[in-house]
Amino acid sequence: MTDRRTRYPLSRGNPLAPVYVSVLLFMTAEGALHILLPPFLSLEHGLGPAAIGALVGVFAAASLAARLPAGMAYTVARARLLLLMGGLASALAFLLLPLAPSPLAIGALMVLDGLGWSVATTTQMALVLALKPKETSTGSAMGWYAGFTGLGNASEGIGGGLLAELVGLSTSFVVLSFVLVLGTALMVHAVPRSSARVERKESAHRSGGVAGLRSFDTIPAVVWAAVVVMFYINFVNGIANTFHPLLALSAGLTLWQIGFLASCRGWTSSASRMTSGAVFARYSAARLTTPLVLIASAALFLIPPLRSSFALQIPLFLAMGLSRGLLRVTASVSAFEEVGDDERRHGLTAALLHGGLDAGKVAGPVLGGLLAHAIGLAAMFQVIPVALVALYGVLLLAARRSGGPPPRCQPVGEPTKRSTSRHASAQASECSSIFRSKKLCGAPS
Repeated sequence: MTDRRTRYPLSRGNPLAPVYVSVLLFMTAEGALHILLPPFLSLEHGLGPAAIGALVGVFAAASLAARLPAGMAYTVARARLLLLMGGLASALAFLLLPLAPSPLAIGALMVLDGLGWSVATTTQMALVLALKPKETSTGSAMGWYAGFTGLGNASEGIGGGLLAELVGLSTSFVVLSFVLVLGTALMVHAVPRSSARVERKESAHRSGGVAGLRSFDTIPAVVWAAVVVMFYINFVNGIANTFHPLLALSAGLTLWQIGFLASCRGWTSSASRMTSGAVFARYSAARLTTPLVLIASAALFLIPPLRSSFALQIPLFLAMGLSRGLLRVTASVSAFEEVGDDERRHGLTAALLHGGLDAGKVAGPVLGGLLAHAIGLAAMFQVIPVALVALYGVLLLAARRSGGPPPRCQPVGEPTKRSTSRHASAQASECSSIFRSKKLCGAPS
């Protein structure tokens, strides 16, 4: 029977409920800022597209630079401090933005926001594993985490636009800073000051920092494969957003049709993320990673030969949206289940996964443009998915060759793929009964 906390992520008894609400608030506030920032810079400071792009890029660069240090510094004991540092740094940047006298000062605030955002969101992801109840599977916990992230992405535009219409651009940044403060307070409150769960997880590994750096060498190949998937998600999204309109316009599609295709990808991605928590409470998430990678790659590969057909591209963009939404969950589950209960590696894994997303967002338009210039736009759409699938396949093969014994039959509701010997007989009995009732039973790959 599915645990009530899995079915109702915001139920009072679920320790992850404040985490999910905090993630929603952070995503909404940061996304709204980035929607309102370009018009603010243009109207209030008279900046042009090049300067605006550079200031937005500063945030991405600072965020990417802080990922690994934040992950290596993470332990459950330090989570409160990291959340306060990250959340309040971003909130302060929001608050001071209307007062910034020059583009240089705005750039400094965007660096502060990027650093704070990176520290806070890396800690948030790692805490999902630390606070997850035993009865909740990793797939379900990460599914709801991705779902509330998607809900924040979906609400940022509407929320930011309405707020700016009501109170103006400058006041909107002040209001959004208090949204971040609220999200930070919820997360800090969610971390137990002293609990059996925290003491148990910290007893084996109390140190971060240098110890986290040493654990970098022990990161399994499965985690690196998941990082490639995360990179691929935003890399492909950046290529599709930037270059599909050019390819489609040259093939005769209208701007309305191009926009509709992009919306199909966005709607499917958000919807799949919002339902993934409930789905992965019953089914193994990690097993779906490779099929979803192949689906996304095939869809991108088929765009050039079908670029003149609006109708035939609709299923391709729906497939890309579905894979984009679910891959964020399945790749995370694969990585976190592989590293087990080592909290230092939870922080480092969260940093690497977020870093993959950040790097893909930056690299997609740049590398895609360079490759398109060298071999042509249509060829670029086909070379990139083949190359990334090959890289993913190499890492997956390395992971399987270096892996331990074959996975045992394990109930999907178990938090990790490793179980203690005292639970082995009970687990085998439960697996047997599940097989007899024709329900799913399988260990994550």
